[in-house]
Order: sequence, then structure tokens, then C-alpha cells
Amino acid sequence: MNGKRVVGVDIGKHWLDVATEGSERVARSSNNAAGIAAFIEKLDPSQDVVVFERCGGWERPLEAALADRAICWAVVHSQRVKAFREAQGVKAKTDRIDARLLRDYGRDRLNAGKLRLGRREDVTLDALMARQRQLKAMLHAERCRAATAAVEAVRCSTERTIAHLEEMLAAIAAELVQHEVGHAELAFKEGVLCSQIGVAEQTARALLAELPELGRLARKATTALGGLAPRVHESGTIRRRRGLAPGRTAIKVILFNPARTAMRFDPQIKEFCSRLRAHGKPGKVIMVAVMRKMLVRLNARLRDATAQTSTAAAAG
Repeated sequence: MNGKRVVGVDIGKHWLDVATEGSERVARSSNNAAGIAAFIEKLDPSQDVVVFERCGGWERPLEAALADRAICWAVVHSQRVKAFREAQGVKAKTDRIDARLLRDYGRDRLNAGKLRLGRREDVTLDALMARQRQLKAMLHAERCRAATAAVEAVRCSTERTIAHLEEMLAAIAAELVQHEVGHAELAFKEGVLCSQIGVAEQTARALLAELPELGRLARKATTALGGLAPRVHESGTIRRRRGLAPGRTAIKVILFNPARTAMRFDPQIKEFCSRLRAHGKPGKVIMVAVMRKMLVRLNARLRDATAQTSTAAAAG
């Protein structure tokens, strides 16, 4: 991977600023279909790695285009890029400077073997799950409006919208099933995750969409990415109350109901909760502890199952 050429891209609503290794010149393309196509034409799929940050969804067309052309890419965390900027002593901030910083940060991570490359199947799963969440939110809103509609025309309108949204949700569900059929690895991972009491297909898909690294992480990294790691603040005689460190907030939403189910029906989780209650821990702390334990357990199960499958394939 060290023989690769890193390309940093600062993404905005209208523009892509591109910094390529070996040149201090920063090129600019339009962030539309034509501009993205022109940019990708200049890339070498066997050599280039494109590095960029999330940008409120404006990065998705580029990400999808890179996946279609089988060009390596990596989405990096903006907070880590910010820390890299401070470590480099860079005070100014422009689109061109940001593109160069992304290029340099990508090279640093690539040399350290810590640059996680994106995968096409993850992009598709994430997009389908995001659309499913959007449709469910719209359906819930329309049902609330229908329940309070006092005018016949309004009630009929909401009912038509509800029927249409239900059809669209069914279509997305069919697309998700078709996506699993075409990706055996994804179906295998979902099966492993569903072996945990409280986790069903929808939860497994959501976890794989929000945390595609699951099964390849260390214990502490798993809880940190899930936003379930305690943040310690101790200095001298100061001992502040521990809170949760920031992470991917959707993970806590996804695990909340599965954790409630596990607290009732998983014998090991029930015993764990009993010990915490005996020590006087409040309910909210117990819930977070259960979600953290479940996420660590799911990561370990997926890691072990993947390793066993790889070993069996090598032996066979």
C-alpha cells in the first residue's frame, strides 16, 4: 500500500478541491456528475487512494462514483484531521489548505497501516438503511397527522401518502434482501449478529451500516466508536463524574431496544444487571453498561466467526 499515491479532496456543496501527491498545485472541479466524472478520469485505479471527510452528504456522489470505478477511497474522521492540522501548526483555513492536509493525513495513516478503505457493499447498505430511516420518519409523521385530521380532504390526503410510503418501505426492504443475496459475506455477518438475544435482522443491518468496522476492532476501539466509552477527567485531587465520550450516536439508538430485550431474556446479561443494581447503580448507567457489553460481545463473535471461516477455507 505504501506504493500508492494519495489524493486529498476537500468537498463542498459546489466544488471539489483536489491535492495530489507530488504536486503542490490544487485543482478544482465542480461537485456534480460532470465534474466528478472529469476528476475520476484522471485517476489510476491501480495506484490512487482518494481521501476525504464527510460533508453533510455532499460526499456521497463522489463515494458512489469511486466505488463504481473500483478506485480505492477512505473517509477519514474530521476531528482527527483537525488534530493533525494543529500538530502541523497550520493556523490558516482555506479549501486548498484543507485538501493538502487531507492528502498529508492520508499518507501518514497509510504509512502507519491505519487507513481504512471503503467498500462498495458498505456504501450500498448505508444508503438503503438511511433511506429506510427517512421513510419511517415520514410515515410516523403522516400517521400522527392523519390521527388529528378534522377535514375529510386532509384525512384522505394523509391516507394516500401513508399508502405510498408503505409501498416505498416495502420496496426498500426488498432491495435490502436482494443486496444480501448478492453479498454472502454480509448475510453471514447478519447471521452471526442475530445469534445474540435481542438482536434481529433490522438491528444487525443497522449495526453493519453504521459500524462496518465491526469484527475488526479492539475492545476499547469498539466502545469508543459506538459512543459508549467512559470519558475520564481526573487531575490531581479532581475527580469529575465520568460521562460518555462522543462517537457514532446512532449506535446507542440502535442498541437501546435490543439491550432492553437482553436485560429480560439473556441469562448472562440479567446476572450482570443484578450485580450492578446490588452496587447501587442507577438504571441509566445499567442501560449504558448493557449496551456497551452487547457491542463488545457482538464484535468478538463476529471476529471469531470470521477467523474460523477463514481458517476452514484455508484448510479446505
